[in-house]
Amino acid sequence: MTAAVQADAPSMEIDLGRLGENWRTVRGRYTGAELGAVVKCDAYGLGLDPVVAALSAQGCRQYWTLDFDEARRARALAPQAEIFVLDGLRGASARAFREWRLIPVLNDPDEIALAARAAPLTVAIALDTGLGRLGLRPEAVRALAARGLDGLRVRAWVTQPASFSAPEGPESQGLYDRFLDLTAPLPRAARSLAISASVFARPEHHLDMARVGSALYGVDTTPGRALPLRPVARLDAPVLQVAELPAGAGIGYDGQFRCPRPMRVATLGIGYAHGLPYALMNRGAVRFGAHAAPIVGGISMGLTSVDVTGLPLHLAVPGARAEIFGDRQRIEDLAAQAGLPANALLSLAAAVCRKRYHGLRPDQPLASSLSESLP
Repeated sequence: MTAAVQADAPSMEIDLGRLGENWRTVRGRYTGAELGAVVKCDAYGLGLDPVVAALSAQGCRQYWTLDFDEARRARALAPQAEIFVLDGLRGASARAFREWRLIPVLNDPDEIALAARAAPLTVAIALDTGLGRLGLRPEAVRALAARGLDGLRVRAWVTQPASFSAPEGPESQGLYDRFLDLTAPLPRAARSLAISASVFARPEHHLDMARVGSALYGVDTTPGRALPLRPVARLDAPVLQVAELPAGAGIGYDGQFRCPRPMRVATLGIGYAHGLPYALMNRGAVRFGAHAAPIVGGISMGLTSVDVTGLPLHLAVPGARAEIFGDRQRIEDLAAQAGLPANALLSLAAAVCRKRYHGLRPDQPLASSLSESLP
């Protein structure tokens, strides 16, 4: 279940055992009835197939996918699970959703009318409680309550918090109140408000159903609160060359960095084409064991320079590998230095870097194609 590391390329190691640990941690904190895993966008880039296989082995029976194609893949891996499709009916007919036993999350009155023409159909319906994106606005919710559901079976009323980074802030109480007010006149169905951050912060928000993504992948989206999660993904990159540069030497295009003193500089085989943000020019660091090596100069398409002056010589040599994020360097910290959410950095890198998986039991089923995930 592991793939060989390409010596001149970055590699992402994904620990499916830790994914299972995080699922159990979240499950232990959640006080509601139903807990589902968000596996949209290829499980944040980590690979929908191995993630669903690993979580199913832990007892997960509910998945939230982005679109119809992802949902069909999840159905093949989890035949008995409930599978929700956040993009609603886009991409397939209502009949196809019924045949595949998929639950579209309907986002507007026209989509609800389309689904009603295919009734009986099990659906979820999204309500906009302040995010201003998808979901029924309050006036549309009131109209729906007055008109009825035309034979649709509503499995859940769903809303997306407008702020995930401050689950204990005053806005979160307003969100909770608005959601309860909107759902009060509607037919009884599971209410889904809680996401990763609110599972740990506000038990009263747990209600009937929670859907968690970031927490399962070991990403803490709540500044100021250290959650008991373990990072699932570790990204490293190879040292291609080490050079001794004199004071005044330029590093990067147009002298993006000038050596203030003689420096030992390592060039790594990773750049913005591998998901490392260009915004990390002259900021942030990578890790060689316990030692930090600051980024110097710009981030090019496939190369990045780091200052290894003062590090033990044996750590930074051609062929050695530097940790970009993982156990030594939290992805949240590096992403913040780039001005990005941690999930953005994770999904960017995971989408393009070669991935290696470990942590599954030998008897755990996994499609043979998952032993090596490319590119």
